[in-house]
Amino acid sequence: MKRVLAGIGVLAAVGCSSASGSGGGMGGTGTGATGGISFGGAGGSGAGGGSGGVLITGGNGGGTNTGCSAESQYVYVLDSAAKLYKFDPPALTFTPIGTLNCPAGVLDTPFSMAVDRNANAWVVYTNGSLFKVDTKTAGCTPTSFTPGQHGFVTFGMGFSTEGAGSTKDTLFVSQSDFAGGTTGLASIDTQSLVLTPIGMYDLLNARAELTGTGDGKLFGAFEGAPYKVAQIDKSNAKIISAAPQAPVQSAPGGSNFAFAFWGGSFWLFVGPGTSTDVFQYDPKAGSTLKQKSESFAIVGAGVSTCAPIEPPK
Repeated sequence: MKRVLAGIGVLAAVGCSSASGSGGGMGGTGTGATGGISFGGAGGSGAGGGSGGVLITGGNGGGTNTGCSAESQYVYVLDSAAKLYKFDPPALTFTPIGTLNCPAGVLDTPFSMAVDRNANAWVVYTNGSLFKVDTKTAGCTPTSFTPGQHGFVTFGMGFSTEGAGSTKDTLFVSQSDFAGGTTGLASIDTQSLVLTPIGMYDLLNARAELTGTGDGKLFGAFEGAPYKVAQIDKSNAKIISAAPQAPVQSAPGGSNFAFAFWGGSFWLFVGPGTSTDVFQYDPKAGSTLKQKSESFAIVGAGVSTCAPIEPPK
C-alpha cells in the first residue's frame, strides 16, 4: 500500500467514512484489457489480452492450504483511519472488524500490511514501527523490529511460500519512501525480525506493493503512468514480466494504494486519498475491470498464502 502525502511532506491522516461493506458497487463495469504479458513459464495465450495473459498455475482453487484456518482465506484491508476490514472477493463485500490501536506516534498511521498463514496481519506504520495484528479482533501487539534497517523505513509487504506444496512462507518487503526513491527488495525474518536486502529492481523503479501466492510466486504492483503488475524473481529482485494496468487512472504519488492476489486475479485498491476504486486484473483473460467504489481510503491490503490460487469452482 502507499499513503498520501500532505503538501509539506507530512503524512496526512485522511478522513474517511467507515462504510459497513457496501459502498457504491460498480458491478464489474470497468474498461480496458491490459497487454499480453506472461508471468513465468510458457505463458500461454490469454483471451482478450493481445498475445497472452499472465499464467497462474495451481490446484483446483487452492494453494498450499494444509492446516489453514477459514480466516486465512480472505483478503484483509486497512483504511486511512486504521480500521480493519475483511474483504470477500467473490461477493465484493467489506466487513468491518475493528480499529487498530497500535502504540505508534501521535501523527503516525498505517503504511502497509501483509497477512501470514496463521491469519496474523503484519502492519508497518509511517515511522517504520512494525506491529502484529489479530485479524479476528484488530488487537495490536508491538514487535521488537528495528525501523530503518538497511534504509528500509516504510515499505510494501507480502508473504510468499518457498514453492509449490510448501507451507513455509517468507515476508518480502519493497522499500518506499516519501521522496519516491526505491532501494529494492528485501525479506524480514518474522522470528528474529532481521531485514535482509535482496537486490535492486532492474526494469521498474517506482513504489511498489507486494503480494505472494501459495505456489511460491511474488508479484508487485508498481506506481506509474500506467500502473504495472509485475512478477518478481525473489532471489535477485529482477522483473520477470510486467502487465500495464491502463484503467487505473489515479495519479502516482498522490493516491491511496493497496494490492492483493486472490483466486486467480489481482486486486488493486486505488483512490485519491478519500475513497477507493476496486480493480480486478484477470491475467488469463487479459482484462482489468473496475468492480466497485468505496467511500473510505484503503491504504493497505494483505492476503495469506493459504488463499486460493485459482477461481472458486
